[in-house]
Amino acid sequence: MATEAPFPEKEYLDRYERGYALMERDGLDALVISEKNNYWYFSGLISYQLDHIQRPQICFLPKGGKPMLLVYGNDKAKAKALPWVGEVRAYVDVPFPEEMIAGCLKAMGLGEAKLGFELGDDQRLGIPANYLLRLTEALPKAQIKDGTAALTEMRLIKSPQEIEFMRKACDISMKAYDRCLPQLRPGMTRREVADKLYISMIEEGAHPRHPGFLMLNSSTRYDDRRYNKGDRMIADFGACYEGYYGDITRMAIFGPASEEQKKDHRMACDVIQLCFDVMQPDTPIAELSRVANRELVKRGYQAVDSPKRIGHGIGMARAEPPSLNEVEKELHRPGMILALEPKVRSEKSAVHLEEDVLITERGPEFLTTGREELRIIE
Repeated sequence: MATEAPFPEKEYLDRYERGYALMERDGLDALVISEKNNYWYFSGLISYQLDHIQRPQICFLPKGGKPMLLVYGNDKAKAKALPWVGEVRAYVDVPFPEEMIAGCLKAMGLGEAKLGFELGDDQRLGIPANYLLRLTEALPKAQIKDGTAALTEMRLIKSPQEIEFMRKACDISMKAYDRCLPQLRPGMTRREVADKLYISMIEEGAHPRHPGFLMLNSSTRYDDRRYNKGDRMIADFGACYEGYYGDITRMAIFGPASEEQKKDHRMACDVIQLCFDVMQPDTPIAELSRVANRELVKRGYQAVDSPKRIGHGIGMARAEPPSLNEVEKELHRPGMILALEPKVRSEKSAVHLEEDVLITERGPEFLTTGREELRIIE
């Protein structure tokens, strides 16, 4: 049976090797993974059950061994076809038999182990929290630990194949925007604009199960408010390709742009370029906010209040660690992909542009294009 996993076997084996090293570093014997993106990252098993809270999917990754998967019965055949996975156990249906969690751990020799769960900042369990309470009763000698540090580090640095998927997601996003804009006219509603941009993303290759996201003028309410001549349209959007997102923001004007709108747009481009130039390997991410604020204040715009971020990591989720703010402890590291979005605000206006930036050994690289042109919708 062919697998539906987006990566070859080597990608998953490499992930396990990294995971073993991080578990050794953090004093863990295994990771117990249930949040949908983490689960997909480690298992390669895409399942509609990942969005079904009554049917958890769990990956048990022991230090030094193959993972065991606990899956909904309909996914058992797909799971067993994955050559990088060890044993697969399945349950019939709801209610989820939570006692199987302890059973799987005992079968793997982990009944007295130090178990890393998704308990910390930027993590979420894919199982009810009270399952952990009852797990300590079923396995009184096991230690429930926080596996956040290892899980965050794993997804922070992208592999070459992940980077290629994100290049594709950005390319789809920009082509969709170019496809959509000629279809727009003054007088259209936000609902009509949103429909056209969503459809354009799918037409350009976004995956229908994860077509992407869209926010217009800081709102996700796609109602019948109309864009009139002179209005700004700020589209914060991004297509998803093989489970990886682009995250782009662009501004267009319905009708001729005013001098103030042109000035704000140039300023947003300038601040992005200044920040981009700072995004060198081994430099502090926290410095980006300081650079942006110095330029904003110098030109008469409002500074960004700390710890408000001016960007974030991106990957399988549209916002991941690290945060681009003044309290971030991380350095820029090769393999990171960061969404850079310093907002330009004055008493009269607000402009938002956003670029996806890959950190390489040689320095930063834009994965997005076209920010310099202020598009006009006639």
